[in-house]
Amino acid sequence: MLRFVELTADERIAAKTGFAPGTELYYIQRVHYLDGMPLILNHNYFLKSAVPGLSAEIAAASIYEYLENTLHVTIVNSRRVMTVEKITEIDEKYLELDVNDYNCLAVISSHTYNSDGVMFEYTVSRHRPDYFKFQDNAVRRGAGNPG
Repeated sequence: MLRFVELTADERIAAKTGFAPGTELYYIQRVHYLDGMPLILNHNYFLKSAVPGLSAEIAAASIYEYLENTLHVTIVNSRRVMTVEKITEIDEKYLELDVNDYNCLAVISSHTYNSDGVMFEYTVSRHRPDYFKFQDNAVRRGAGNPG
């Protein structure tokens, strides 16, 4: 974990995250490693009222385990957008990117909702392109495939 701070959404944060200005949030920066390699840099914003008691120690372990097993939050859905973006200084620093090899990352932005329909999380996950994989299963609804 790189950062764990409590903040209030200003106009800029509100425009980026979808949380209303004045909303109390936790902001967390974390790097995810696989076999000792830094592969993902996450920027998480959690709605403070929906995740009471969240701490740096919990965030360093598993926020979703805390949500589901301690707070008994039911996570219903997550709306995701995938883009490719130029790397930033912070990406370069924490993901050990060689700008001669890569100048962009796969970026997944997600808005996540609980069973009450409340958006409790906005996350931007910045993935190293050499380890990123997108997999999907698209089902076409129509003739012979009801629903």
